[in-house]
Amino acid sequence: MSKGEFKEFVKKNPNLINYVEKGETTWQKLYEIYDLYGEDNSVWDKYQIKKEEKTKAEVNQNGGFKDLLNLVKGVDLTAVQKGLNSLDKAIEAFKGIAPTGDVKATPNYEPRPTYKYFED
Repeated sequence: MSKGEFKEFVKKNPNLINYVEKGETTWQKLYEIYDLYGEDNSVWDKYQIKKEEKTKAEVNQNGGFKDLLNLVKGVDLTAVQKGLNSLDKAIEAFKGIAPTGDVKATPNYEPRPTYKYFED
């Protein structure tokens, strides 16, 4: 059995990647099992995702829109409205405190002559 065939086997069974990432096994061990027993052996049963787990994984991947809808259903709109009203009030209060751009400060600074000597 070649490494290329093993790579194709892993592509067919991507759940093997999870076992390696979790540290439950190594690629070397998986390759040795593949080399000894091949693809079609009951040794691989413990590495296969059960149908129930697979459907849960598919639901998690495909259920993003459903999850979003459930999240939106759980939102209390009156609480959101109260929050927005209080934020609006805070912005209005800040506008009342903050200076407007119309006021211009008159400069009191007069530059002194560069080469003037001061007498004691």
